[in-house]
Amino acid sequence: MGQYLLDNIKKEFPDIKPFEEDDFKWWNEGLDLIDCGNLKGAENKFKMLTLSQPDHSDGFEGLSKVYVKMNRIEEAKFFINLAYEKAQESVKSGYTDPEILKIIFDQKKMIDSL
Repeated sequence: MGQYLLDNIKKEFPDIKPFEEDDFKWWNEGLDLIDCGNLKGAENKFKMLTLSQPDHSDGFEGLSKVYVKMNRIEEAKFFINLAYEKAQESVKSGYTDPEILKIIFDQKKMIDSL
């Protein structure tokens, strides 16, 4: 299922290339869209973020949040696990604060319990 989901994101947004977008605000915009109840808009924002920052956890974590709200639990689990893997690598390289890893881990535990 996982590779299928990732391939579909690439098909949806073929113009987004890794590390070439002005995506600084996309995480916050996605969270705001969730808060406003615009889950489809948030989903698209986080999908774009996964493509523009494939080595970072934010887009994947954001998708997990959206899919929990949509009750698409298997997809939420896939994306939170991917976010956790990305965050672990980022912490190891010194790029991310270990506290971020704990936040993602706590979200992962919550989603895994669903």
